[in-house]
Amino acid sequence: MILFSGVLCSGLTPVRDWASYEGVIYWDNNATTPLLPEVYAAMEPFLKERFFNPSAGYGEARRVREAVEEARAGVAALLDVSPAEIVFTSGGTEATNAAFRQMARKGKGVAVLSTDHDASLKTSITLGNGRICSVDREGRALPEEWEALCAGEVSGVSFAWANNETGVLQDAAALCAAARRHGLPVHLDAVQCAGKIPVSLHGMDVDYASVSAHKLHGPKGIGCLYRRSGAPLEPVLFGGGQECGLRSGTENVPGIIGFGAAARVALRHLEEAGRVRRLRDSFESSLAQAIDGVTVHSGAAERIPNTSNLAFSGCTAEALMLLLEPAGLLCSAGSACHTVQPMPSHVLTAMGLSDGEVRSSLRFSLSFTTTEDEVREAVQLVAEAVGKVRCVQSSRTGPVFVYRP
Repeated sequence: MILFSGVLCSGLTPVRDWASYEGVIYWDNNATTPLLPEVYAAMEPFLKERFFNPSAGYGEARRVREAVEEARAGVAALLDVSPAEIVFTSGGTEATNAAFRQMARKGKGVAVLSTDHDASLKTSITLGNGRICSVDREGRALPEEWEALCAGEVSGVSFAWANNETGVLQDAAALCAAARRHGLPVHLDAVQCAGKIPVSLHGMDVDYASVSAHKLHGPKGIGCLYRRSGAPLEPVLFGGGQECGLRSGTENVPGIIGFGAAARVALRHLEEAGRVRRLRDSFESSLAQAIDGVTVHSGAAERIPNTSNLAFSGCTAEALMLLLEPAGLLCSAGSACHTVQPMPSHVLTAMGLSDGEVRSSLRFSLSFTTTEDEVREAVQLVAEAVGKVRCVQSSRTGPVFVYRP
C-alpha cells in the first residue's frame, strides 16, 4: 500500500493536456512505442476494405497474401535474415516460449540470465531443470559461470542481448561461442535491440531469436520468431497449417502489415542511434550537475542508445513518478509487466543493488524522435521533483510513503 502526501503536489508544473498529449514527454519507449503515422496508414486498408483471408483462393485474397510476404521481407531485412526464416507470432513472449519448448529436453532445461525478461525466466523454470547465470554489478553475465552452465546439464541457452530495464548489452559473441563449444542451441531475446542498434542475425551464431513489433513503433499483438534455416522447430499450435505449418491460426494481417512497415522505418532510422545516445548521455550528465546523489546503473557497460536507469538518493521511485506524471514526463520504475503488481526490480536486485537503491530507481527510455528541448525540460522536471521529495522528507511534515509488502 502507498500513502501519498498532498504536500508533494504544491508548486508543480501545470498538468498537461492529456486529451491531445501535446507537450507530453514520453520516455517509456522500452515498455511500448507510439504507432507511427506511416505504420497506421499501411495498416488501415487491411482493417477495412482489404479484409480478405490470405489463405483463400481468389484474387483479392492472393493480393493480401502478397502483402503479408512483403511485410515478412521487411522484417527479415531489419534482422538481416532470409524471409523464410521469419515465423510470425503474437509477440515476443510467444516466440520465446516456442524456442524454449524446442530447446528443452527431458531431464535437461534451458540456461538463462538472472536479469532476463520473465518470458525467459518463467518459461525456463516452468519447463523444468532450468539454470540461471548470475551477472556482475553492471548487469553483464559472469563468463566463468556461463561456461560452467553450458558444460553442465542444460539442453540450450538463452539471453537478452539488451536488458529492458538497464539497456546493458551482453557480449553476445562470447556467450554464443561458449554455447557452441558444448554443442548447445542458442535463443537470443532481441526484443529491445531490434530497431535500436544494427542487428545481423546471420552474422551471429544463434538458432532462434524473438522480436516484438510494438517495441519499434509497430502495433501490439504481433512479433516474430527467427528460426535459422535448418534449425528444428516443432509447432505449438495446430490447425490450418499457416506459417508453413509452424504456427497455425489465421494470420493477424493488419498487425503483420504494420510490423513490416515499422521494420522498414526502423531500418532507415538506425543512423539516428548516435544522436539518441548523445541525448541520453546529456540527460544523465545534466542531472548529475543539477542534483546530488544520482547514480547511473550499468553506466560503465555498453548499452543500447536510448536507455537510462538512474537511482536518486533520498527518494523513492513511486514518489518521483507521482510528481512527474502530472508535470508531463512519463517514465517507469522498471518493467511494464510488473506495474500492476509493484515489486522490487529483479534486474537491479540481481545486479547486487540494495533494496533502497532499487526502490529509488527510475528508467527513462528515449526514441529517435527525442529532441534537445525535451532533454532540457526533462532535466528541469526531474530536478524539481527530486527537490520536492527531499524537501518534504526533511521537513518531517508527515509520511510520504509507507510500504506494506
